Amino acid sequence: MSTLSPNQTSNFTESIDDLDLVGSRNYSDGEFIMYDDNQSFLDGGPGFDLYGYGHWSTVLVIAIIGTIGNILQFIMMSDSKLSPFSYSVYLKFISVSDSLVLSYAIAQQTEYYFKLTKVPDINNVLCKIVISYEVFAMLLSPWLVVGLTLDRFVCVCFPLTRGRFCTKKKSIVVCSCMIGGTILLSLPSLGFMELGNYGCRPSGLLLHYSMFLRLIMSSLLPCVIILLLNIGITSRIKRSNEFRNTFTRHRKESTNENSTRPLVLISILAFVTLLPVSVSESISQLFYLLEADAKAVSLGFGLWPAFHIFYLLNFGQNFFILMASSRNYRQIMKRKLVCFSEKVGRKRQNLPALQIMGSAETTNAVSMAIVISNTACSEVSVP
Repeated sequence: MSTLSPNQTSNFTESIDDLDLVGSRNYSDGEFIMYDDNQSFLDGGPGFDLYGYGHWSTVLVIAIIGTIGNILQFIMMSDSKLSPFSYSVYLKFISVSDSLVLSYAIAQQTEYYFKLTKVPDINNVLCKIVISYEVFAMLLSPWLVVGLTLDRFVCVCFPLTRGRFCTKKKSIVVCSCMIGGTILLSLPSLGFMELGNYGCRPSGLLLHYSMFLRLIMSSLLPCVIILLLNIGITSRIKRSNEFRNTFTRHRKESTNENSTRPLVLISILAFVTLLPVSVSESISQLFYLLEADAKAVSLGFGLWPAFHIFYLLNFGQNFFILMASSRNYRQIMKRKLVCFSEKVGRKRQNLPALQIMGSAETTNAVSMAIVISNTACSEVSVP
């Protein structure tokens, strides 16, 4: 058995945050049971490699694929037929925020796996900036999903107010307010984080504040709100379908339902992927506060890599959910990719001809062809 040392952990917002804080409490046997890379726990059971090659490579794959999906999602929501809708604003903000989380996750895991010098531990300024950035990215994305879910809730449950509240301008205001609130919540980290003997770590009130942010503001509270709003949305859609079925046997789904269901699916899967790590961290923190058996606490730490992978899926899955759940979104994305490849091909073909001929007629003809192609590419169906 070994005693947990402070340098075994990451910064204060990762996983259970502050394993050293937990390890500093004395248990009845005078020693806290923990594991390292070559040690097992729980009566000889196999230990989990917290920062092993398998974990790092999985995070890398999720980060690469998820970031590509987020970029494609941003491009798709910038389409002229989708951009006027309020949900496109939320999805564009979410794609940027999710990419920030994924980029930080792979950078952090790379530091641990390759035993690189941690950026926050270089100097005091980087300590404050990096930790504040982490807190900002950690908090923003779940609350943007809450905003998206609330937007769908108003559209479905209060359709008469849709024209007033579910607008592009209102959604930009909501997203801007969430960014501002997240910045305010991140300011204590910017002001009070300092580089100490064990690296960039919090202390005192900031330590408890960081736990509040991680356990409540970034996990439990968003999950509860998303769950309640989705219950209201699904129950309203179900009642609406039952009411319509009493008048007609065969009907096509409305445009509003076609657009709402993939978005509701995004928020539901966000809840599903955020919940395990939230529950795990809350239970582990409860064990610590109650001075529970050390092995029970170690189990929560040992299962953390699996929960962390599941948690990261939330930040790279939205585009693929839209593609899998809606034929209209697939058609829009296909049309945009085809048009983009055609534009690139035409420019490569016409550039040498323009350089050789240089006539005004040729230039006008090519310009007209590009305009016609752009018009055709923008004529896509709206989900």
